Amino acid sequence: MDEPTPLSSAEKKELRGIAQRLKPHVHIGKNGLSETVTKEIEMALTKNGLIKIRFESDKAAMKQFQADIAESNQCEYIGGIGKVGIFFREMPEEEKV
Repeated sequence: MDEPTPLSSAEKKELRGIAQRLKPHVHIGKNGLSETVTKEIEMALTKNGLIKIRFESDKAAMKQFQADIAESNQCEYIGGIGKVGIFFREMPEEEKV
């Protein structure tokens, strides 16, 4: 799979505006990123492309979770407020039959 080009500041700003109306798709508790949570994030990204994730941990752990999620799910962290992070991945184009 080709490495996606990073989003520009303007694109990130637009996506953050769209994400304001979204509710968190996944909640990550104090136990962190389990295999089940990672699969749930993958399904949400595949279905929606733009998701919010709510973290129930301290700031240091949140930063590590954000980096781990972006790397393991090949998505981009585009921002967040408080304990909510916004992640984006281009949705796969549907193949024509």
